[in-house]
Amino acid sequence: MRIFKGLIVALVILAILVVVNYICNSKGIEINAVAEGTIAAVGAMLIYGGLTKEKKKD
Repeated sequence: MRIFKGLIVALVILAILVVVNYICNSKGIEINAVAEGTIAAVGAMLIYGGLTKEKKKD
């Protein structure tokens, strides 16, 4: 189940990046690929960690 959650997170992040790049390129804004990739990777890890966090049973 975790592999599917990871796949969904990766696809959503990729789709968001495609939209952001399209908008910025159409406006003539240059995006730094290193910074964008780092932010996307950290964001994906945080989202995946939140989705797969074990819930405490009290």
